[in-house]
Amino acid sequence: MIDYATIERIQSAAQITDVVSDFITLRKKGVNYVGLCPFHDDKSPSFTVSPAKNICKCFACGEGGTPLHFVMKHEQLTYVEALKYLAKKYGIEVKETELTDEQKQVGNDRESMFILNAYAQKSFTANLFENLEGKSVGLSYFRERGFRDDIIKKFQLGYSLEGRDAFSQQAMKAGYEKTYLEKTGLAIVGENNYVADRFRGRVMFPVHTLSGKIVAFGGRILKDEKTAKYVNSPESEIYHKGNELYGIYFARQAIVKQDRCFLVEGYTDVISMHQAGIENVVASSGTALTQGQIRLIHRFTTNVTVLYDGDTAGIKAAIRGIDLLLEAGLNIKIVLLPEGEDPDSFARKQNATSFNEYIRNNETDFVRFKAGLLMQEAGNDPVKKAQMLTEIITTIALIPEEIIRLLYIKECSRITGVDEGTLVRAISKKRQENLLQKKKPLYPEIENPEGSGRPPEEQVFPPENQDTFQDFDLEKVSALAKHERAILHYVVRYGEVDMLNVKKEANAEDDNHKEEKVAPLFVIEYIWEELVRDDLKFSNSLYQLILEEAYQKYKEEGFKAEIWFKNHANPQISKIAVDLATDKYIESKIHSRYKPVPKEEEKLIDQVPYELVNYKNVLLQNHIDEINLQIKNAENNNDFEQMNLLLKELSIWSEKKKEMASLLRERIVQNIKRIDNDRFTG
Repeated sequence: MIDYATIERIQSAAQITDVVSDFITLRKKGVNYVGLCPFHDDKSPSFTVSPAKNICKCFACGEGGTPLHFVMKHEQLTYVEALKYLAKKYGIEVKETELTDEQKQVGNDRESMFILNAYAQKSFTANLFENLEGKSVGLSYFRERGFRDDIIKKFQLGYSLEGRDAFSQQAMKAGYEKTYLEKTGLAIVGENNYVADRFRGRVMFPVHTLSGKIVAFGGRILKDEKTAKYVNSPESEIYHKGNELYGIYFARQAIVKQDRCFLVEGYTDVISMHQAGIENVVASSGTALTQGQIRLIHRFTTNVTVLYDGDTAGIKAAIRGIDLLLEAGLNIKIVLLPEGEDPDSFARKQNATSFNEYIRNNETDFVRFKAGLLMQEAGNDPVKKAQMLTEIITTIALIPEEIIRLLYIKECSRITGVDEGTLVRAISKKRQENLLQKKKPLYPEIENPEGSGRPPEEQVFPPENQDTFQDFDLEKVSALAKHERAILHYVVRYGEVDMLNVKKEANAEDDNHKEEKVAPLFVIEYIWEELVRDDLKFSNSLYQLILEEAYQKYKEEGFKAEIWFKNHANPQISKIAVDLATDKYIESKIHSRYKPVPKEEEKLIDQVPYELVNYKNVLLQNHIDEINLQIKNAENNNDFEQMNLLLKELSIWSEKKKEMASLLRERIVQNIKRIDNDRFTG
């Protein structure tokens, strides 16, 4: 682990202009610099670099951050790797903290496994080019598949000799322990010191992590034996199959540049496409997609084109993988290759131009693809048609963006002939069912005089992000998100500021006298206590995380919330902080000559409470609306007992709403008086 002092030195030394200009051309514009954004297809300079704030931001695609996070994003490095990159650039020695014995052992085990895998890869590749058996069996197979030697070497392909323990004996003679041969899965260790190579007699495909380390192998048998065609490394301390994608190390930069990822099934599909000049391709290695693999893709692009064989198995595989991709918010296209072709065989007959042209001409939107396929299967059978509609509704309901859902509903209605309104209602119901399965209640149970509250199935469920509320009321979600972000703005920009004394200090400087200070009240302290008192949490989980971390740290000596969160190890948090730290408007020099504008910091005592009152008011109104909806449902169902309970509950919440409205009126009146006073004295 890199110690905190070293991290601070690296962050202090790294200058945003210096770092960004290593990758893109910048030109000066006022106090800032601008250039073409490296994260999207930028036609005019929209990437702004601020030396004063030591941050960058693209005002077109939204990417940006500190020097550290720019390097992480641009070079696809981990947090620690990016720190080491900047340390090397600025000549800073990286010091790592002393680890516990247990941590050292875990680290040593992992490092030993990586070292052994690297040794194994070199050995297997050497067999391919230098060993007689390797050349006659393994190399011949790859060349028959049409792979060039440069591609074989690029992907570090190899061959494991047929001898029962040929590799294991070689590795142990070279000083590698049997324990790690077993832990990596390169060997199977049995009783009586029995050791056997797992991959004997197979051509080898190393699996690389995002940073290029080898975590596992896939081996293909070449002889017609009664054994599995492919064998993969077992799960281990360093390998979790559900978190890896074959080819991601070689594809990551091309995916970012093309803003698209081709998804295929097997090793040879990836390799053949690379050889044809298409590098933005990864494989799920023949297994169903996992959440971990989808998150890996999502780091680089939101656009995925799924390529599958044109046979029945390929079509079914395409459908199985769609739902998880959609739920993650990715844009999905499907391409079915000609009958009898797979991505491997098809790519070998193409170059990059002809391949991409085929994709453009044959890619299908997933809704059109799935609906058309299911319609064809259903025929005129009404039962099958109903099942088909249920499947489509289930799929569309997973899409987080409401506008995209509506577009797909329109398309689905056109294909199936089902009324749009019917589809909207069915999808809305399905999304609410999904929410009920995932969410916890937002409001604590309110006990009425009879001691009975609402049943669990009728409670309100909050979103973890803005999209989740869309089935209730999109405008309410926007209002809630707006106020949460406004409150977070004060947490990040002024969390450690004493809002009671900051204005007095400013006035004292102007008037050349000092006013007596009162006990400090820090911005984060006030916001935290106000929210905790009413048992409130932000609906956005990242916002809540920032709030909690700020409260934990605000009393630490030297803590500056803006600096801390802009340099946060979590790139999502850093991005939020950069956005909040970026001034949307800049005061004009002409305007400032005539009427000095009070600094935002001087208005904290007014603005922070005002934002909190507004936020609570929105939450109360949302809750009241929900109770009214439940009263209406109870009335429609002639459930008068439930209706009476809800009316009593509504009365309690309406009183709270009146109190909040009164507070808001007081704030507005005070602001009007202050504005009038400023005008009179101005």
